[in-house]
Amino acid sequence: MNDCYSRLRKLVPTIPPNKRVSKVEILQHVIDYILDLQLALETHPALLRQQQQPPALHPGSCPVGTPRTPLTALNTDPAGSVNKPGDSILCR
Repeated sequence: MNDCYSRLRKLVPTIPPNKRVSKVEILQHVIDYILDLQLALETHPALLRQQQQPPALHPGSCPVGTPRTPLTALNTDPAGSVNKPGDSILCR
């Protein structure tokens, strides 16, 4: 799990590189960074123009506004055994 936090530290530019931060602080930075990226996508001028036009479909793509299943629902293990060694897909 520590490898995952190390990878997050490298991927998220808002985490100070030479300062010790807790795991909770890393997660807070990650959440803020994801929200910033989401806002940037939602307000990008090219995307706003695309939303005004009918969605063009490409093979294997979905039109804008198609409901998607949340990843949390896809990653739910009904047996409750999600912490088996080697099952984590987060740090691949």
